[in-house]
Amino acid sequence: MYTPPKFKVEDPEVIGNFIREHAFGLLLTVSGTEIHDTHTPFVLTDDGHLLGHIARANPQWSHWTADTVAKVIFSGPHAYISPNYYASEFNVPTWNYTAVSVSGRLSVIEDEASVLAFLAKLTAQFEKGDSAWTLDRDDARYMKLLSGIVVFSITMDQVEASFKLNQNKAEEDQQRVISSLRNTGCPFDASVASLMKSKE
Repeated sequence: MYTPPKFKVEDPEVIGNFIREHAFGLLLTVSGTEIHDTHTPFVLTDDGHLLGHIARANPQWSHWTADTVAKVIFSGPHAYISPNYYASEFNVPTWNYTAVSVSGRLSVIEDEASVLAFLAKLTAQFEKGDSAWTLDRDDARYMKLLSGIVVFSITMDQVEASFKLNQNKAEEDQQRVISSLRNTGCPFDASVASLMKSKE
């Protein structure tokens, strides 16, 4: 992932928090000359692996081998930046964005106990409150559905993070962009403005 030095993020805690907050990633694998892609949610483990799953009916997993390398891209808030947003005179349109790219070796998880543990972590990550849903392992209907998914793990061998938030612009320009984004009424724009403010 192309990342100019001013936009590069290397803090593991910041990257980990970003992945957990924007857990719906794009899984990419290659077979011959064909690129396969699936959008799916991920769990970041304490020992630095990404756990995910796809439908068994999805042909993407059929070409995986012990040597398969996968890439997962996580995208965060992003926003169009108009030249009119800046205080300075000469600017061009651009896009502010946040993204993390992870590459590593992929392995399929076969044993039922590990599959169930993954599903428990995945639902716990998103289910909240007293009425949070949990998988009833005593219900045969749910257990039967396990055969319909393929669970996998990806090692985080290469991690790249780019937060392009006008760090290359003067302070006055940054403040004008923040103010302009807050006034568009778009939730993504407001999120980018908040991120820019937090980096001050």
